[in-house]
Amino acid sequence: MENGLIFVWTMFYIGFVTVETVKRENRCMRHYFVTTIKHPSKECDSKNVLMSRCEGHCRKSKTEPEISFSPVLYTPFRYTCQCCRQSLSIMKAVRLQCKDDNFVYATYRYILRCGCHHCHNKW
Repeated sequence: MENGLIFVWTMFYIGFVTVETVKRENRCMRHYFVTTIKHPSKECDSKNVLMSRCEGHCRKSKTEPEISFSPVLYTPFRYTCQCCRQSLSIMKAVRLQCKDDNFVYATYRYILRCGCHHCHNKW
């Protein structure tokens, strides 16, 4: 086990060539869960909805020192980071019936595909 990842090595032979494959557990993928949607202040019915989220690991992040030919080093390091996040999503809406015979609509993004993408966090 390395950094929370479990590596499973398998070997098989094709003629005289050995081929190794690595299966990474906890890779970045879509997971489903059920949540209850209810209005925060109005008296409306609530609904259980199926939602999805991206969860898992991407390849390792790294920090590398920068080289400068200036007396001031404004950016001393270069950061490379990959995050597990949505690649494709759609907008969905849920209609809730309220006590005053009106309706309210709750909207959310439903994730269709996840992947490893460059993180845009400021260091």
